[in-house]
Amino acid sequence: MPLTVRLDADTEHCLQDLLAETGQDKSSLIRQLIRERWQQRQPSASITQQLGGHPDGFLSTLPAGSAERQPRRRLLDQRLAARRAERA
Repeated sequence: MPLTVRLDADTEHCLQDLLAETGQDKSSLIRQLIRERWQQRQPSASITQQLGGHPDGFLSTLPAGSAERQPRRRLLDQRLAARRAERA
């Protein structure tokens, strides 16, 4: 899809520097920069997701998903509330 973009002198200078540095043609460089910017805006995967999930048997004594931050906080809050109730 053809696209025409007007650049000011400063942006044109930046583009020329990037082209010289990368050795790419304008179209390839602009496609790459758009993809990179798009990827930056996507939600980040959790550490667990980045590592491919929990290993087999890991945290098997805990409820599913309890290693993630929000469920872990909820479980901790529930246990602390139960202890407070026992003491009262």
